[in-house]
Amino acid sequence: MQFPKVDKKSLTEGIELPQMVKVRQVYPNIDMPDPVGSLREQLLAMDPATIASLKDKRIGITAGSRGLPHYRELMKCMCDTLKEWGAQPFVFPAMGSHAGATAEGQKAHLAQFDISEEYLGVPVLSTMDVVEVATLDDGFPVYCDRYAYEADGIIIFNKIKPHTHFKYKHESGLLKMICIGVGKHLGASEFHGAGYDEFGPNLERVSKAFLEKVNVVFSVGMVQSPHDDISHIEVIPTDKFFERDAALQAMAKEEMPRLKLPRIDVLVIDEVGKEISGAGMDPNVTGRTERYSQMAGFHEIAPDIEKLVLLDITEKAHGNATGAGVADIVSYRFVNKIDLASTYTNIITAKSFQMGAIPLYGNSDEDAIKMAIAHAFLKDPTNVKLVRIKNTLMLEEIECSVACLDEIAKHDDMEVVSEPYTWEFNEEGNLW
Repeated sequence: MQFPKVDKKSLTEGIELPQMVKVRQVYPNIDMPDPVGSLREQLLAMDPATIASLKDKRIGITAGSRGLPHYRELMKCMCDTLKEWGAQPFVFPAMGSHAGATAEGQKAHLAQFDISEEYLGVPVLSTMDVVEVATLDDGFPVYCDRYAYEADGIIIFNKIKPHTHFKYKHESGLLKMICIGVGKHLGASEFHGAGYDEFGPNLERVSKAFLEKVNVVFSVGMVQSPHDDISHIEVIPTDKFFERDAALQAMAKEEMPRLKLPRIDVLVIDEVGKEISGAGMDPNVTGRTERYSQMAGFHEIAPDIEKLVLLDITEKAHGNATGAGVADIVSYRFVNKIDLASTYTNIITAKSFQMGAIPLYGNSDEDAIKMAIAHAFLKDPTNVKLVRIKNTLMLEEIECSVACLDEIAKHDDMEVVSEPYTWEFNEEGNLW
């Protein structure tokens, strides 16, 4: 479907875009020098009895949909080490309804990251079939990917980070990988159907039942650094599963990069995508969530943002526009990249319908940004506090309008690194 350019009354007459400066937000350098080497060292230090027990055993390793630093190298390290121990490892997609909720789509999604049979040297087994391994007292079903269930054991591997819809001691991490990832489309749909207000406690009770029925040999949790690298990676024995997931969640919250300005009139985000955040863009950065009961928690940690503009969908997202519904305006490029089938499948599974809504769209990047400025309730639009970021993962280098300079000067951890300049738009009115 092609959306047309709209002959509309945008009320943008007289709106001039401000001069911008490049700004570096300074975060502590806590990147691990060799995360793959650390993982290898921890694997080799595991209990010898556990290592010996894996000989000739089929062991599945979870592979999620998010783009992770050193993703393929970490997966290959686990596969190679298991093979050295005499095990028969395989990888399986553990991503709920992502990638169109098809076996073929999920396998192809992983291949974008080189999570493939060719690179890893092990099978990548993809199915949407699940086995109901347990039923809780209230009838809540617990599901497991069929290939994982038929294996002799599995390894849970995931990034641990704050969730995009709720706050709890367990959020996105190892428990969520079990409940949503390994549960596939059916498990994800059932789980989200219980609502976000009880999401955290449900993660605990479903994961506990799962661990009683499925042999999780060990888990690997990682925390991403503010510089989009890895600050911590840890091999976790199953008897420490809940304790270490909570500890790494607390670490991730402490280390998470954020926008440091307290007030932004217009925030422009170049790209959103599922490999960046489950919500396309992270509400922990933007403060935007469709969950009314959870809004206060996100507003506490994000700037006060009046208008939010989205310019593009990443190639890896394949048109999944999750998150658009909490933006104010999108670009013409953005709206014409939306794959409604992929977006709706994901949105319906997550029961987060507003996240898939299509907001107003401009006829170009320039039109969309000017609309946002014109309607940001500014007495003097020439003094707009305008900020542009690539995505909500990459916050070290940002662009700010000159109206932000006084506030930037108050922050020791913000540095202006350019002279003022004016954005240049191409003949279509776009930034690229």
